[in-house]
Amino acid sequence: MAQTIFNHLSNGQKTETKHINFQQGNNQPYLSDEVLNVYDYFNSEHLKGELDLALFPNLRKITFQQNVRFNILESIDLSKNEKLSRIVIDGQNNDYFFEHNSFTLLIKEIQLSRIILACDIKDYRGTRWVWIKTTNYLKDQAIIPYFLVEDKKIEQLEAEVASLKQSLAQKDQTIAQNDRTIVDLNKKIQQTPTLDQFQELNNIALPCSDLDFDKLKQEVKRLKLKDFNPYFKEQKDSFEQLTTTTKNKAGDSLGAILDLLLQTNKQIIESKNESDNSFTQGQLLGQLLTCQTLLQTKFTSEELQSLLNKQKELLMLEKQSAILKQ
Repeated sequence: MAQTIFNHLSNGQKTETKHINFQQGNNQPYLSDEVLNVYDYFNSEHLKGELDLALFPNLRKITFQQNVRFNILESIDLSKNEKLSRIVIDGQNNDYFFEHNSFTLLIKEIQLSRIILACDIKDYRGTRWVWIKTTNYLKDQAIIPYFLVEDKKIEQLEAEVASLKQSLAQKDQTIAQNDRTIVDLNKKIQQTPTLDQFQELNNIALPCSDLDFDKLKQEVKRLKLKDFNPYFKEQKDSFEQLTTTTKNKAGDSLGAILDLLLQTNKQIIESKNESDNSFTQGQLLGQLLTCQTLLQTKFTSEELQSLLNKQKELLMLEKQSAILKQ
């Protein structure tokens, strides 16, 4: 019912309204210089129920004259007035305002910290009561009651935006993963010899012969072994000589420790690519360190490390030799 008091206003007048001034009287609302004067229609059905001010999108300020009387008005809905920033109770006799008004403001939670309420409050100073002007955000005042309403459309939109962002993030991750897969595949393609490359290699290793991968592989191994075997023998002899020299220097007292050092180092090297658990690896490394510590009574750490490096190199060569002989 209360909403009908605005029926005579044009859309232009509603848009032009920036300030609504509620005051005592029985006239119909009229606009003057962006201020819409609205009267309380005392004890009239004109202002019964809820008054929704969403009709005024540019509303910035509301003033209640202290003698206004909204006896049967239940609520004023401000939840859609996003530009509203001030509510003023004008006049010093606010007791009258409280006695003759029981309406509730319907607002959004965000408006609690956006809208300022200005009014006079009574304060006892010395020997008399005085009225003092105060301003507070709606959330910090206890003069006009309010009720929070939810904007379901906004909440729904926010939920949809959040869902879209999550979906886009997942798609971005999928695209990034696919890009990495493509890069890896391209690398593999580049690293994989083509048929022409195999044919070229076959012409070098087995000229005047048709391409046969097994024959080509055996020929490559044979050619590799031709250069590999002398080098392998040289490195093996060098390591055996170094081991003999080291054992002689270690003497009988540390010979067994030296053997354990080499045996442990071999186990560590051979188990790196196997499924040995970290606990076993830790035990072997601890044992290796203990052997090195005991041997440092006759050897420097550099000498011991050089021996271990030589052993590692020889083990790698032995592995390569076994592959070439298959």
